[in-house]
Amino acid sequence: MDDKYKKLFLFLNETIEYFIQKLENVDKDKYFADRDIRNILDKTINDIILCIVDISEELLKAHKRNIPETYKDTILSCYEFVGDTALKVAPLTKHRNETIHQYLKINWQNILTVKNRISDIREFVGKAETEITKQ
Repeated sequence: MDDKYKKLFLFLNETIEYFIQKLENVDKDKYFADRDIRNILDKTINDIILCIVDISEELLKAHKRNIPETYKDTILSCYEFVGDTALKVAPLTKHRNETIHQYLKINWQNILTVKNRISDIREFVGKAETEITKQ
C-alpha cells in the first residue's frame, strides 16, 4: 500500500480516537459553555469528514474514475467499492458543512451524529483499505 494511503488511514484512525477522547464527559451544556471544547470537537469533525473525502478521492483515482464536485457525491461514488457503507457515511458531509460554518445551535447535534456513526466510519475505512490493498 502506498504511503499516501497509509498516512490517510493512520490520520483518520488517530483523529477518531482523539474525537472520542475529547468527547468524554462532555454534554450539551459543557459544549456550549467551553469554547475550547467546542472548537476542538468542531475541528475534529471537519478533519474526520475531510479525511473520508480524501480517502474516497484516492479510491476513485485508483480506479481511474472521475471525482465529483461535491463531498457527498465523492463518497457516494465509492459505493461500488465499499458498498452500503458509502450510503451511511456520505450524509456526514452535511454535518461537516453545518459545523464548519458555525451554525452553533445545531452543532451539538452534529457532534452526536458523528459520534453515533463512528462504527460506520470505521467500516468505511476498513472496506476502503481492503479495496486499496487489492490495487
